[in-house]
Amino acid sequence: MPELPTLHIIKDIAGGDLEFENKLLQIIRKELPLEIIMYNENCLEKDYLKVAANVHKLIHKINIFGLKKGYDTAVLFENDLRKQKCELKFEFDEILESMTVFLKSIEAPEE
Repeated sequence: MPELPTLHIIKDIAGGDLEFENKLLQIIRKELPLEIIMYNENCLEKDYLKVAANVHKLIHKINIFGLKKGYDTAVLFENDLRKQKCELKFEFDEILESMTVFLKSIEAPEE
């Protein structure tokens, strides 16, 4: 069974402050799609050092969604990219897809 994102870490960080929790989610909703676009563009260009930098940035969001296996995969992928290897791309892309689907499934708070 694939690992699924959760809000446990976000809720822990927010410490019961629903407004702060919603603000964190709002930031992630804004940043994640843009970071994925940059990642995909750099993948197309096969600029592995830029892709590694994109993965490094995305690792923080993977971690905040409690994806422990995903985090480990992302770290390995980043290290491989710095060696010009791209074997873990499919697995990493699945992680990004699971986060994207998860974010869409969470009802956005009214602003």
